[in-house]
Amino acid sequence: MKEKLIRRLNKVKAFLDSSLVEQKEQANSIKKVLKKLKQKQKSLEKELNDEKSKRRRAELQDEIAIIKERRKKGIQALQDLNGKPSE
Repeated sequence: MKEKLIRRLNKVKAFLDSSLVEQKEQANSIKKVLKKLKQKQKSLEKELNDEKSKRRRAELQDEIAIIKERRKKGIQALQDLNGKPSE
């Protein structure tokens, strides 16, 4: 009887641990995407500073705004995943 209980508890523990592993993998994935978005944002901002054309500058500003929103959503998702309160 005791062995059955131990086996069942081990199964429950394995199930709970697997969800933690999945959450960590998801958090790492979000971090990688956020890092790439930040690099893209910096490159676009540098390109914006060098650009002379008003039309192209407006396009770059729109792209930067979109990336900023995506990063904000990604940071929020990461905070939610980690259980931190949002501000």
